[in-house]
Amino acid sequence: MSGIDIKEIQKVYEKTKQLARKEFKKKNYELSLNHIQTAADIAYAFNWKYTDEILEDLIISISNEIIGRQDNIIAQKGKVVFYDVFALDNRGLTQQYIRAILNLGMDLLFIFDGCNLLNSKQILSEINSYPQTELFIVDASLNKVEKIKLTYEKIRSFKPEMAFLHLYPSSIVPLAVWNKFKEVKRYQINLTDHAFWLGTKCIDYSIEFRDYGCTVSLEKRNLSNNQLLFQPFYPIIESQNFEGFPLEIPEDSIKILTGGTFYKMYGKSNVFFELLKTLIEINPKVVILLVGSGDDTLIKQFINYNKYENRLFLLGTRSDISEVFKNSEIYLSTYPFSGGLMAQYAAVFEKPILAYTSEDLECNFLEGLINWKADRDFNITCTSFDSFKTEAVKLIENKLYRHDKGLENKKLMITESEFEENLKNLLAFNKPVVFKKRIIDYVEFSNLYLELENNYLKQFNSFIISRFKLSALVLFPKQFFLFLFSSSNIKFLMKRINTKFKKNRI
Repeated sequence: MSGIDIKEIQKVYEKTKQLARKEFKKKNYELSLNHIQTAADIAYAFNWKYTDEILEDLIISISNEIIGRQDNIIAQKGKVVFYDVFALDNRGLTQQYIRAILNLGMDLLFIFDGCNLLNSKQILSEINSYPQTELFIVDASLNKVEKIKLTYEKIRSFKPEMAFLHLYPSSIVPLAVWNKFKEVKRYQINLTDHAFWLGTKCIDYSIEFRDYGCTVSLEKRNLSNNQLLFQPFYPIIESQNFEGFPLEIPEDSIKILTGGTFYKMYGKSNVFFELLKTLIEINPKVVILLVGSGDDTLIKQFINYNKYENRLFLLGTRSDISEVFKNSEIYLSTYPFSGGLMAQYAAVFEKPILAYTSEDLECNFLEGLINWKADRDFNITCTSFDSFKTEAVKLIENKLYRHDKGLENKKLMITESEFEENLKNLLAFNKPVVFKKRIIDYVEFSNLYLELENNYLKQFNSFIISRFKLSALVLFPKQFFLFLFSSSNIKFLMKRINTKFKKNRI
């Protein structure tokens, strides 16, 4: 079986949109919102498009029906809402923004609309230590309609001047809420600038961090240049205790660190594994440290086949990632999906960066992430194997060159104080960004996600079943039966039947 194609995905997507419109007409707003979210999740998973006028208008219509006609609030100067669905310590952009907001002396209403705050201890500590901050947690047990009503009233009573939205691509509740606050300046923090997201009609500005996102927003999201603002960011660094490396790694080895979610290394004919092989063969002292999580089957097969047990080490997820960087010599970016946060960690810790991408994947160029005051000639990412190997040899063999390249990367990262000053100017003037338009192969980018689904993840059918349950049998029979008769599910069912048969015999 060749796998699912984009036309089949689009067919499911369009039918889900139809279901959303149908339920809206029947005034089943909760169900309509659920279908909108499902459609958005499908679009985000495959990225053949970057906005949807019909879904945007439908969100606005539902918002108007749920909340109804309301008088505009009289916004109070210096009051700001940060609406967050993540609130993860040392990840995302929560801490960068709230630190700047609080240092600018604003009154902050921090709204958390997520599952839990178990991984938010630092964020909560910072919020609670500031007297002009209020924390509002949206009850996760409420349905979407109830959340919209509750959150709307909370914001209305606070009377903010501006709001920052730190959202998932398929976040529905905050968009329905902020649609009703057109008198408030609404800033979307464009965290997933490479992908589809909802909300283009419920915001005033999109805060971009690189030319790539600006290009996508201008070409594909129907946003105007006047709506695009520029705010690079820096990673949050936490002091940690070093847990050490495996004893098999010699102290004088040249440690090249790479990693992330493992799917970022799969696809495009497994070129990433060829890059690993190239590095290992350059010098016998090279060892690869691979951190991250996900299905590591291909990685282990690669290690075993090439007998790299003493050259490539799977370290798993490391809570001491800062120390792992400090104790490594070089950072290697992943391919066909680059690692943005990891590259910024490398820059902050003055590590040189090795990066390869094919030219058709413009999203992978790390220059867009290490870009504060960089001139146009600044280059990190290689687009040929020869240039990659040449740079690798120089970094591996020349310790002074490694030091100088790492120092250069560090100087090009925006600092916390520079971030704050830039945000202050951004809010004061809302000056549109001047950027270099990138040439993006949107079709190839979407094809990469399709390859990932068909060859590695194979999650689409199970996703449809998880959202529609038994209704999928009628609504999406092809996906239902493909899921039901997939090899993994057949093995699971046979195991259950065999176990039950044995118990009955006993």
